[in-house]
Amino acid sequence: MKPVVQLVEEWSGFEEVSDDHSVEAFCRYYLQKQRPKPKNPGKAGERIMNGAHLLKTMGRILSAYSLYFRSAVNHIGAPPAECFYYLNGLLHLGEVRKSDLINHMFAETTTGMEVINRLIREEKVSERTSPDDKRAKLITITEQGLQALDEYYKISGKVVEMTFKDINDDVIVDCYEMLKYCEQRNSVTAIEFKNKPFDKMYQHIMDNKPGDILNEE
Repeated sequence: MKPVVQLVEEWSGFEEVSDDHSVEAFCRYYLQKQRPKPKNPGKAGERIMNGAHLLKTMGRILSAYSLYFRSAVNHIGAPPAECFYYLNGLLHLGEVRKSDLINHMFAETTTGMEVINRLIREEKVSERTSPDDKRAKLITITEQGLQALDEYYKISGKVVEMTFKDINDDVIVDCYEMLKYCEQRNSVTAIEFKNKPFDKMYQHIMDNKPGDILNEE
């Protein structure tokens, strides 16, 4: 078979399984197909162990990043790293209720309120009564909060460089693209079922087909 014919056939198969029909997405799809297949693809135990190894790897990378970042924050005398995460989340969300930001951070209510109230006291976040619900408070980032974020971003950039030193940019992009759907699906589910029993959470996730949870949002 001529290479160009094989390429056309591969593209046809790619279009059936992917919504992103870019050349970059096709290249990632094709390269993934060339990787060695697992020895026992039908065994649930092996799939679980593969997932566990991946989670351990991601967790240790994130732990290393957090260690570097806490050290950097202490070095410049900035407020705790948690303040950066909440300010960054609030910048992304815009004006929201306190509970919305806490859910976005996957935090417990008490912990989240402590961080938010600290940011309000430091005038990095402002609050006002919601015009739609007098019982609710809306919060937004202030100019002081933006200035603090700018300082955090400067040191965060250095920490990112440290974390991924000697890792090719293409590898980083590939990992991001491959895990993006997993992050989006779990972000929706984690917020929706944060206070629900585990058995209900497990059944809902396992009973849904790929894409169903995101489509419910």
